[in-house]
Amino acid sequence: MFDLPEEILVCLDELSETYGVGKNVSKNYSELSENYRNKSFKELNFPQAIAYAQGRMPATYSVIKYVLERFKNIGKNFSNILDVGAGVGALKIALRDCEVNYEAVEKSEAMRKVFRKLNGEDVKICSDDFRKFCCKNRYEAVFASYFVNEIKDKKSVLKKIFALAEKYVFILEPGTPNGYKNILEAKNLATELGWYPLLPCATQSCKLLEKDWCHFSIRLARTRRHASLKNATLRYEDEKFCYVIFSKKETKFENNNTIIKKPIKKSGHIIFDVCTGNGIQRVVRTDKASKKLQWGDQL
Repeated sequence: MFDLPEEILVCLDELSETYGVGKNVSKNYSELSENYRNKSFKELNFPQAIAYAQGRMPATYSVIKYVLERFKNIGKNFSNILDVGAGVGALKIALRDCEVNYEAVEKSEAMRKVFRKLNGEDVKICSDDFRKFCCKNRYEAVFASYFVNEIKDKKSVLKKIFALAEKYVFILEPGTPNGYKNILEAKNLATELGWYPLLPCATQSCKLLEKDWCHFSIRLARTRRHASLKNATLRYEDEKFCYVIFSKKETKFENNNTIIKKPIKKSGHIIFDVCTGNGIQRVVRTDKASKKLQWGDQL
């Protein structure tokens, strides 16, 4: 599990109490969830941004840490990054122990305010709408987490993301069929622009059947407040997500063998659905080492 640092959780609780939203935080979060389901992405006020941070950041932080860990495991790194649609700063928190020059774009004033409360006042955050964002710099990596899903002119925004990146582009989306469509759109555009999938893909064009979608899952612990906020009884939740990392240099992505579904454990053997250079394959393993492999791992 990749849990939010304890000091961040404490800071969120203090924000909730200090600004008088403690009693209304569940209501604010319920309204946000309903708006999100209806694709009504309205400007948030400060109490709503705090509710969003308490309700969603444990999951988005866990997903970001998971993806960064996968990236690190293949020996890759970057020295500077642009965080597009940075929200309340989950990526910044995930990178707090790394020597990385971090810059962000976030148009919501309320989100930026929570961001600074959690990460300090000295972080460089541009307040522009990303579509109007004007920057002569380029970044080794550009990161867009749960961002593409919220915009209409996806292709033009994705083009801008690729144009600002020198080495890597990270796209993270909800683990839904619609989120997966956004990943496919990014993959198709990347091919047009001469970029290559690095993870988790084993092919440049997706080989899944039309009615299926590639996504992953990560389990995270719920704090008592987090569970209360969502009216949940379980002390954990499973966050479903899609992601793709692109590289400007041609990669050996075809050597990937990513487990794309939850392994099916039988008596004496385990069944894996694997994305390989030869398409989607079902693999049966009987060795003890395979028992430790999980959804999203390399076979």
